[in-house]
Amino acid sequence: MLFVTFKASGTRFALPARSVDEITPLVALNLLPGAPDYLAGLMNHRGKSLPVADMSLLFTGKASRPWTSTRIMIVQAAPGLMLGLMAERVLKAMELDPDSITPPGAPSAPYVLGVATAGDELVQVIEIEKIIPSDLIESLKAALEAA
Repeated sequence: MLFVTFKASGTRFALPARSVDEITPLVALNLLPGAPDYLAGLMNHRGKSLPVADMSLLFTGKASRPWTSTRIMIVQAAPGLMLGLMAERVLKAMELDPDSITPPGAPSAPYVLGVATAGDELVQVIEIEKIIPSDLIESLKAALEAA
């Protein structure tokens, strides 16, 4: 199975590639007053406003650093709802045998499906549906219905 690997706060993660529609360079984001902290802002994506969530902030409480390697992965958060996920560094696409993904071996966040080995490094495999806070999904749905 194909995964997109990335780093957030120095830790390596993997998302199923089928969840990622596109990967873009970091662009200027418009701040959204009153938005949750994990929402880095809005980006102009093909003429439409797209919210961008900061993966490092969601995972560790520390904001992503705006490096030249920082990217935004465009994902489908729910049917018809697109969202940008900011990662400090998108590494590569990688094949992982689903049978090689094992439970983390310790209590972990609900979005961590399991752990796989990539060379000498561990990769935490995550489920996109469980990363995105439900309040963000609900507000995206409301905005879509209002449009």
